[in-house]
Amino acid sequence: MAKTFLVNAGSLSASRTLLALSQVLVLPVVARFLTPSEFGDMAIAMSIVIFAQMLSDAGMGRSLIRQTAYDHAEWNSVFWLLTGIGAALSIVLAALAPVWAALFDRPPLLGLVAVLATLPFLNALSAVAGAQMEKDGQFPRLALIRTVAGVLGIATVLILAVMGAGVWSLVAQQIVLAGVQTIGTMLSSSFRAGAPRNFTPLGNHIRFASDNVGVSLIFSAQRQGPVLLVGAFLGAVPVGLFSMAQRFLTLPRNAVAGPVSQVVYVRMTKVQRDLKDVAEVYVASCLLLAVAVFPPMAVLAGSAANLFPFLLSDTWGQAAVIFALAAPGMMIEVATGSAGVMLQAMDRTRLRLWMVSERAILRTLAVAAAVPFGIEVVSIVISVFSLVYLPRYVWFTQQVAPVRQRAVFGSMAIAAAASAVSWAVMSYCAQVFGGWQMLGLACAALPLSWALAILPQIPTLRRAVAALNG
Repeated sequence: MAKTFLVNAGSLSASRTLLALSQVLVLPVVARFLTPSEFGDMAIAMSIVIFAQMLSDAGMGRSLIRQTAYDHAEWNSVFWLLTGIGAALSIVLAALAPVWAALFDRPPLLGLVAVLATLPFLNALSAVAGAQMEKDGQFPRLALIRTVAGVLGIATVLILAVMGAGVWSLVAQQIVLAGVQTIGTMLSSSFRAGAPRNFTPLGNHIRFASDNVGVSLIFSAQRQGPVLLVGAFLGAVPVGLFSMAQRFLTLPRNAVAGPVSQVVYVRMTKVQRDLKDVAEVYVASCLLLAVAVFPPMAVLAGSAANLFPFLLSDTWGQAAVIFALAAPGMMIEVATGSAGVMLQAMDRTRLRLWMVSERAILRTLAVAAAVPFGIEVVSIVISVFSLVYLPRYVWFTQQVAPVRQRAVFGSMAIAAAASAVSWAVMSYCAQVFGGWQMLGLACAALPLSWALAILPQIPTLRRAVAALNG
């Protein structure tokens, strides 16, 4: 049991990290065959699709995981409910495609949204099967399924981009990714859907899901708000540049924070009666996420001015500035992001809805005020807001557990200091060295930056892993 957390989180994180790195490696190829305008169209199309995808699960999978006893009739009822919801969302999304295209005055959006409308249905089909695998602790198998799906998706986008498919190569990647994950999850899970009859009451799950639907929609709005605002006020090319920067900014959330949150959630549901343990698990997750995420983000941000044009072509040079300015905010959000998981595990979904709503509204207003001044100002605002709002964010965790604000800030302090040194050194080197030299320096600097973040706090890290292992 001592290595349970590391095995589960490590397998998921390794899978997502492999895929994230693979996507980074293919971007130099794809970026040379697609224009910023095409990336912008895909970002705008996915902004509405992501809303539908959030609704397709509605958090009912997480609600099922919380149940101590397994009732197949209950799980089967949730499966058919989600299948119906997923089908309805896909139909509505396809019907909205011409409206979305007209709203942004971008005719290509019609076809893009219509095809991407299949994604919510695919997600809904696999939600219950995926929840069963998580409840059974089959995280390594889930990681394998995601790896296979990701590799096939990457192969798809590469082949189609080189063949001249343009933005449709990105669409095909999303379809292949969702399709393979759905098929793999349904075949690997021990859950098997029965006939759609003998439905059981789902009032408790629906209550849990209703709050989570609100959280998912608002959280999605927070993420997609800058994309939509930049697209509406500045046009497709700036939103394409912003989208490219976002692909790098979201790497730590997808590769590290997502897997860690899945495992932390299961751990917190087991200790939810001991509030001190809950607080300890949250601070431990902040520490490990900061150590894992801060150094690579700092190295890349310091090298971005050199590496982005070198790897992606000069067309994408401005994306480096966007990335570097928004990186500190994303680092803070990723490191502290388990707060929402904690409130969900403690069945304080209404409080979580309040927290996410407040944060999303304030952040969107700040971004909206910055948009007229340009995309660089938007990126600065994203970072400043994350830092300024952090004490309030911690306040929400204190409503359910004795989380000390000093402990949260302290958990990130050493990693932040080490990352600041790495960022400064790499920024200086980016002005002196060329493309291949800078790439080699960045690869060499990353383990050194991690060492600076890890070595001064090895005993603390051991205690954090122990808290997460239980």
